[in-house]
Amino acid sequence: MKVLILAQPNDGHTLPIRWALQQAGYQAVCWGGLSWTEEQQASVFLDGESRVVLGPHAVEPGDTVWIRRPDPPTPNPKVSEADRKFAQGEYGAFYHCVAYMLEMLPARCINKYSAYRLVANKAVQLHLARASGLKIPKAIMSNSPRAVISFFDHNPSRIIWKGFTPHVWERPDIGATAATETFELNRNQLPADEILTYAPGIYQDMVDKQFDVRTVLMGNRAYSFSLHSPDKALDWRHEAGQGKIHVEAIATPPDVERGIMAFAQRTGICFGSIDFAVDMDGAWWFLEINEQGQFLWLDHFDRTAAILQKFCAFLTAPEGSIQPLEERASLFPSFAEYKKFVEREGEPKIAAAGPDSPYVSRES
Repeated sequence: MKVLILAQPNDGHTLPIRWALQQAGYQAVCWGGLSWTEEQQASVFLDGESRVVLGPHAVEPGDTVWIRRPDPPTPNPKVSEADRKFAQGEYGAFYHCVAYMLEMLPARCINKYSAYRLVANKAVQLHLARASGLKIPKAIMSNSPRAVISFFDHNPSRIIWKGFTPHVWERPDIGATAATETFELNRNQLPADEILTYAPGIYQDMVDKQFDVRTVLMGNRAYSFSLHSPDKALDWRHEAGQGKIHVEAIATPPDVERGIMAFAQRTGICFGSIDFAVDMDGAWWFLEINEQGQFLWLDHFDRTAAILQKFCAFLTAPEGSIQPLEERASLFPSFAEYKKFVEREGEPKIAAAGPDSPYVSRES
């Protein structure tokens, strides 16, 4: 079997994981996403048996396909201007064909594209989390000034705002950076009605929390880590980026773990990064899940976490395996060993944004 990673080879998570897999003797290859170049072309064969070929790689029975973060479908730039919109639509439709066909094959997908499409929806996340027995804060998602104002007027709780997608605006020419962050908002701070229509938002009851939790779901295991920031920040990501948070492995409460597994079954996902807030009474509140969120940073803050090794064990385990990942994690080098390798040998540079890119988007 081989592990086929749908991402550019210099992706920040692909690099160490591919290296660790290869060190353990596994074949790990990359496909950057659908494009016009030979290495990023794709074919779906329906000629007696169904087959998918991604660039130079055929998806074979028993393979694991990790749909990490492939590039958006990109048509040939030489297509005429009159045909550009058509070509873009055809590339998008064909990518959907490819991605959905992968889960029709006798190969393991992490995650299935259909599950990703479902769980990427923030409203569906919260709805299914609640249906799975997890606590969720009361919320409204809207671009309607009337609905937003009513939510504030009829809600005695403290309220936060957050965006649907984390976003970073970068201006390399002047060295400026701005980012979306979760923040508290009261009724008197609401802008004019028209401004509320500029971009939809998520308005949600604020959890009076002791600390945050990042839980990494891998199959039938959930690994939880408490996140303590010195300033008790509402959004811990900024302080994490500055190395200011304390990360510690903690036990997932049994009722929360049951809720996570029920959520995974309802959505069809087998992997993802889940954010919880733990309130003053010790209750865990589900905030969101990113099914391909960043997770190796946990090994940076907690050297005992062994997330890289556990994830490699997860990637290479048979689908549906109940063997504890810890029993196979030692087959793979640690994140610390990868960092030592990089210090000694170096690694490819992450591709920078092109000169015409007004901003770069990132997810923590």
